[in-house]
Amino acid sequence: MPQKQPNFVSSRNYVDVAERFLDVGFWNADLTTGEVRGTDGFFRILGLARGETFSLQRWAALLHPEDREDFRSISPVVAMGVSVSREVRLVDGQRPPRWIRIAVEEPTAADRIVGLVQDAAGEREARAVLYRERARLNAFIDMFGGVFWARDLSGIVADLRGWDRITGQDQFQCTRDAWMEAIHPEDRERVRQVREACARDSLAREVAYRLLYPDGRYREVLARTTPVRQENGTPMEWIGLIEETWRRDAASLQSDGAALRPQQLRAARVILGWSAEQLAQEAGVSTATIRRYETDGEHMKDATVAAILAALARHGLVLTSSSTEMGLRLRIPGLSD
Repeated sequence: MPQKQPNFVSSRNYVDVAERFLDVGFWNADLTTGEVRGTDGFFRILGLARGETFSLQRWAALLHPEDREDFRSISPVVAMGVSVSREVRLVDGQRPPRWIRIAVEEPTAADRIVGLVQDAAGEREARAVLYRERARLNAFIDMFGGVFWARDLSGIVADLRGWDRITGQDQFQCTRDAWMEAIHPEDRERVRQVREACARDSLAREVAYRLLYPDGRYREVLARTTPVRQENGTPMEWIGLIEETWRRDAASLQSDGAALRPQQLRAARVILGWSAEQLAQEAGVSTATIRRYETDGEHMKDATVAAILAALARHGLVLTSSSTEMGLRLRIPGLSD
């Protein structure tokens, strides 16, 4: 009894499936006559009647004038034995220009080329959306002026911006938990607990801590983190922002007319019961700097003044001044001014 032969699907069926699912069409051209022959998908993408007589010259005429030279360059490039891909615009008076991709393989014969054509509008639109979202994020980070980071669920930092400027650590050093070394030792456990809480309940959190700067001083920052969720609500990654609150606090004090004067600094220490050494430690500056300023009024850098003002503000002491007066205000926790 003869064996039953298996049923085979013709290559044309495979081509039809590929064209429908991938939104492509296949074509070949005779470089001598310029005649183009294409599949059903080819004519559909170009908006032409199926099986219509077509040529390379007519194809060029359908394109945006700025893209015709790119199209004409395909043949000489392919003739050198190089595969090529171009994105060009189809012009149709009935609708806006449409982007298509033309890809051509290196020729198997001297006078004939084979390629595909693909509707590129959706892909270009998706790229434009991604670029716009990325540009918005970059603009927000630049405006915010702090640190942005993103890490996957295993803890790998995939994106990190601004951290190297603040701490001197690069992204490689922050691959796992090396970034914790930049946090003040007394604050690390609290930060670790917040991270564990985030992982446990997948909720947004914020935590304030002291961060080590390249100049060897610790300064106050506020870190906020939130999960990026999939459609079903489960987290796919975590993102966060770190705000340099010490800059904001110092700017707020200065906007109130505060100016640090030697007399105020001495009075502030008396009110808080601090020694020069304790103030220096709280502000992350040297004791010698404090003593020289109180004694001689020696000029201090703006960053040093800001650090001192922020240290005093953390303990409720606000400095005020005007052209005729200078003073101190002690804020009571839990009460408004």
